[in-house]
Amino acid sequence: MDGQLFKVAFQKFGAGFWKIPNSRMVLVSLGLLNAVLFIIAVVLGVMCSRVREDSSMKDSHSAAMKLIDELTDLRSNHSDLIEAEEEAKRVLQMKIQDHVKLKEQIQQLTALNIDNQRRFESLKTEKETLQANITALGETCGRCPPSWIHLNSSCYFFSYTESSSIKKRWHSSRMDCTRREADLIMIDSPEEQKFVSNTIHSIAQDNGFWIGLTDKATEGTWVWINNVQEVEPR
Repeated sequence: MDGQLFKVAFQKFGAGFWKIPNSRMVLVSLGLLNAVLFIIAVVLGVMCSRVREDSSMKDSHSAAMKLIDELTDLRSNHSDLIEAEEEAKRVLQMKIQDHVKLKEQIQQLTALNIDNQRRFESLKTEKETLQANITALGETCGRCPPSWIHLNSSCYFFSYTESSSIKKRWHSSRMDCTRREADLIMIDSPEEQKFVSNTIHSIAQDNGFWIGLTDKATEGTWVWINNVQEVEPR
C-alpha cells in the first residue's frame, strides 16, 4: 500500500520524478541517516565536552593562579607582620630600659630632694639662731656688763673692783675669767697697754694683776695664752 501511495502521488504530480523505491530501502536509508546523525551527535558531544573541559581547565588554572597570587600576598603580609612585631618588641624593650633609667633617676632625685630638705631645715634653724644672736648683739652692742670697762670693741674687768682682799694665783685667775666667758688679757697694741696701765694705776696703785702671759712651759720663756711668744715681757 505504501508503494502504491508513493506511485500515485508521483504520478499525480507529473512524470518528471524518478521511481520511488520500496519501503525496505527507505528504512535502510533512514537507519543509515540516523546512524550518521548519531555519530555526528556523538562527535559534537565529545567536541563540546572537550571545549567545556578546556574552559574548565582554563577557569581552574585562572582560579589556581588567583589563589597563588593571594597566597603570595598573604606570605608577604605575614613577613611584614613578623617584621612589625619584631620592631614593636625592640621598641618595647627600649621603652622598658628607659623606664628603668627614669625610675632610677627619680629615686636619685627623691633622695637628693630629701637631703636638700634636711639641709634646708638645718640652714633654716641656723639662720634663726644667727638672727637671734644678731638681735641679742644688737641689743648689747657697745655695752659691757656692770663693773666692766669698755674700750673700742672689747670689755675689760679688773677683779680688784669686786674684791680687794681675795688673792688668786695665775691659773685660778684664768679659771675665774673663763667662768665669766672671758680670758686673761693679751696686750697687742700700745693703746691697750696704755689703757691697762692707766686703769691699774687709778684703781689699785699697789696691787698687781694677772695677764695672759706665762712661762710655765719653759721658765724664762714668756708665751701669751694664744701661743704667741713674747719677745720682751710687758
